Amino acid sequence: MGVRGLTTYINYNQDVFLQDFLLHDSCLVIDGHSLCAQLYRLLNCFSAFGGDYDKFANYVRNFFKNLKKCNITPYVLFDGSHEGKKLKTAYSRLKSKIIGVSKLDPVTQDSMKIFPLLLRDVFKEAVADMNVPFTVCEFEADDEIAAMARHLNCPVLSYDSDFFIYNVLYIPFNTLDFKPKPVDVDGTRTMVMECKIFRMEHLVNIFGGLQEELLPLLATLLGNDYVQKRVFNKFFSQLKLPKSKKKANDQQRCVHGLFKWLQNETLDSAIAKILGRLKKRQKNYVLFVIKRSIDGYNKRHCRSLVYFDIPEDEIPESDWQPPDDIDEQINSLAEDSNDNELSSENEEEEFSEDEEDVEDEEDERFINGLPEWCANAIRLNYIPKPYINLYTHNLYFCSPQAEDYNDEDSFLCCLPILRYAFDLLTDYSNKHLLYVCREKASYKRLYVDREHATARTFSLPFSDLTVEQLHFCFYHFLREKLPKLDPTVIEVLPSNFQLFFIAVLWWVTKCEVPLRHVHSLFMTYTMLEAIDEKTGTFRGNFQFNNKYSKKVEELKANPIPTNYDADELFLNKNKVQYEDCLIAASVLLKHFELDDKIKKKPKTYDKHAMQSFAQFQHSLMQLNLLNTLCRNPYEPTKYSKSFNGTFAYNFSLKLENQMDPKNFIHQYLKGATTVLMFYDSLYSIYEKCVEKMDLTNTTWTGKKKRRRKNKVDSEIDFIVKGFESEVVI
Repeated sequence: MGVRGLTTYINYNQDVFLQDFLLHDSCLVIDGHSLCAQLYRLLNCFSAFGGDYDKFANYVRNFFKNLKKCNITPYVLFDGSHEGKKLKTAYSRLKSKIIGVSKLDPVTQDSMKIFPLLLRDVFKEAVADMNVPFTVCEFEADDEIAAMARHLNCPVLSYDSDFFIYNVLYIPFNTLDFKPKPVDVDGTRTMVMECKIFRMEHLVNIFGGLQEELLPLLATLLGNDYVQKRVFNKFFSQLKLPKSKKKANDQQRCVHGLFKWLQNETLDSAIAKILGRLKKRQKNYVLFVIKRSIDGYNKRHCRSLVYFDIPEDEIPESDWQPPDDIDEQINSLAEDSNDNELSSENEEEEFSEDEEDVEDEEDERFINGLPEWCANAIRLNYIPKPYINLYTHNLYFCSPQAEDYNDEDSFLCCLPILRYAFDLLTDYSNKHLLYVCREKASYKRLYVDREHATARTFSLPFSDLTVEQLHFCFYHFLREKLPKLDPTVIEVLPSNFQLFFIAVLWWVTKCEVPLRHVHSLFMTYTMLEAIDEKTGTFRGNFQFNNKYSKKVEELKANPIPTNYDADELFLNKNKVQYEDCLIAASVLLKHFELDDKIKKKPKTYDKHAMQSFAQFQHSLMQLNLLNTLCRNPYEPTKYSKSFNGTFAYNFSLKLENQMDPKNFIHQYLKGATTVLMFYDSLYSIYEKCVEKMDLTNTTWTGKKKRRRKNKVDSEIDFIVKGFESEVVI
């Protein structure tokens, strides 16, 4: 949620509010979405090309390796569904993101960190690779994170100002040096991470007289996703603020002024004064928000503990109730004209802000619970995170990514998958699903009705379906929507490639896909899955050639003979030879890098190609989500081992003018025999499926080149325009 202005206020005064801390030999509760975002911001990735997921996964794994070196036990919690009150904020953030991504290109990507579509899934992949326990909460995770940290008596790692209010040990991510250092701790050489920590008692000591229980009021007054700050305009107009400092804006002065005011208040007196400055119709709702804030910030019960196999103490939950005489206190304040800090002048002044927002919010109610089967399925990742809103709100937000913003939303090719997932979760009981769709650089609401639906297979409720029945649901969907696909043909493929392969077929079926894009995806998989396994994950062509250039030249001069039958399928990556991988890597590694030409001429950036790859990413993601919902009849795709946007884009450009891409690849990787055999085997199955399914790849060459006018053209234009009137319609 976030308390507006509080992080800036603390950062500006961090020498006062934060203390040096050595993190080691302890548990650590981690805000998963926050850590994912912050790690990605630190990494130099090419967002304009759809996600360098292999690079990000390595970075995340290294982070958790460093925690392990310091004997730190991490527990990661993720947010779930949007809460009802936050949907308005979600729409606002979506609009901002769409506008931001629409301006994304190879030049702006350095200053704009746009999160690629599959980023959070890749983060979870890396977390799972490191055997770090994690869970997805049903709704927002902040309360759970704080409650768990209190239970374990350990710090929280996040970058969310709410944790300054929660009364927990809080390490702001921007203060953490996650390179372990050896230090002397009580005479023992210990690996630690240096950081700064926030302690509530330290803040209370700085503002003498301030009571911890008052801090949730600070969060409410400064404005959050449940109540607008403007509701308290009258209150703030009567609040004494400190004198302005050069570097302190009005919001910072406001934060400081609230701390000073709360020093001299009790919880009851502060609430009475806050409510006393509101209109009558607003008081009940604001009191409701205050109660929710107080209970949330002091939450004790932590449902997540069960999923981490941590025993929970039986502690009564906080249930703050306003005092019985709250109305009398408010009335007495109205009669008191001697309040030293909050004067009662202009008591008759009306709010100039629109009250309808507050009244509308009063009519809504928070979604306080879910059926037990649904809550457990979310926690166990049986219902994937992007589908939780389908159940709670019958809603799905688009995920803007690098694509052509003059074209249609790249997700539209996946509406049948989304509709089927929705029907399964809701037992075919709802006529409409709301998809918030991108339209150019804005959004619109699109009702996805039953024209995209798939016939129901079982009359049982979704919660009663067995694993075998859920598997059948997935196979049924493929039979209905890809009727000519023969599943037995793809059974010979590597198990971790089969769902990727189905996604390619879906993409080619629903979209106009040039053949070179298919080749580039198969080569990306070959590089990440087969070649990297043997050579290691080099991403610098210069670094690789420095180490292996002589050996590669020797291998090319003296090729190693192979004994494999060229007519048989060669689909075991373990049989791909190390020497062949070195030859292939020496040629392919440069495609992970950004070509200087595109930086100098950003207009050469092919948004049409990015639209195509965006459609593929959506297809891949949605089929994987449906696969998860149906309890994984196929092995889930490991995105970090199958897709790198920069590589796929660059390699597709390499094939742009090739009439026979396959023959070109053979010449390009000449000498890497077993790599080519592995690649050819993948592609031969694609050719077989395409023939059986009557699919065709489209032919287009990316951006159209503008014809230069010659001198004669210019002269004709000048003569004609001199004698005609220009009419603009």
